[in-house]
Amino acid sequence: MTLGPEACFDRARRAFFLGSCYPLSREMEIRGLTKVDYDYIISVLDQWWGGPAGRRADPMFFYEFGEHALVAEQDGQLIGFLFGVLVPAPSATGYVHLVGIHPDHRRRAVGKRLYEQFTERCRGAGMKRIKSLAASGHEGPVQFHESMGFESNEVPDYAGPGRSRVVFVKEL
Repeated sequence: MTLGPEACFDRARRAFFLGSCYPLSREMEIRGLTKVDYDYIISVLDQWWGGPAGRRADPMFFYEFGEHALVAEQDGQLIGFLFGVLVPAPSATGYVHLVGIHPDHRRRAVGKRLYEQFTERCRGAGMKRIKSLAASGHEGPVQFHESMGFESNEVPDYAGPGRSRVVFVKEL
């Protein structure tokens, strides 16, 4: 089916106002992390986060914990990732360490899809909960996690004296 000029213009206008030149109907795939993906993430992470962040993506998240890491891909382009760890009993907790979304793909459910897939993997592995952290004073992560069913609690000195963190927990 070929779209007429008016329909094409309408799609382009909607894409423009949503902050991207990409069509709105492309399928997103969530899959496991490869070495090529990891190398790409390291090369773009500082740009995606707007500052130094690459050291947070320690190579252990590929070499030791890579089986739990996920990437979101659309039309062959990596648009997001989630680095997580499954901690066995007695804790039985899936821990989300680091998530990054390509700036052109934010607010398009990329993070939601990554978390949903990680949650399913945690359930399948017998985890009892999922946990994540954020620096205090950032409302975005609080709103996101609470919208995904996490409880949030700011814990003073969690990361050492004077370094509070917001701890997010979702019971499975």
